[in-house]
Amino acid sequence: MMTLSDKERLQALLRYLEHQQMANQFQEQLINPTNILLPEKRQYVSRDVSNRLRDDQGKFLPYNYQTMEELDLILDNEAEIQRKLKIEPIEGSYNSYVVHEKEKRDWSGNVYLACVAAILAIVFFT
Repeated sequence: MMTLSDKERLQALLRYLEHQQMANQFQEQLINPTNILLPEKRQYVSRDVSNRLRDDQGKFLPYNYQTMEELDLILDNEAEIQRKLKIEPIEGSYNSYVVHEKEKRDWSGNVYLACVAAILAIVFFT
C-alpha cells in the first residue's frame, strides 16, 4: 500500500518528467528548426466512470475514497458540514439573486491577533 507522502513524491516526479520531456522537445526544435514549433499535444485517457461510487446527492466520490475514509478515521477528523445557502431573487431585476450563506464565525484569527497585540503591548511597556 502506498502512503500519502509516497503518492505526493511520485506525482512530483511525474510532473518533473513531463517538464523534462517538454524541455527536451524544445531543445530538439532549437537544434532542428525544420520541426514543428509547437510541442506534441498530450493525449488524455478517458476514465470509465460507470462503476464509480457516488454520494447521497449523486455526486462522484474521489477515486481514493476508501483510503480517504480510513485516513479520516485514523486522524479522527470530523466530516465538514454542508453549507447552508439562502437564495432570494432581487426585486426589479431579471435572473438576479442574492445568496446569503449561514456560516459559523471563525474566531481563531481574532484570538491570534489579540495575543500578538498583548505581547506587543507587554514588550512596549517594559
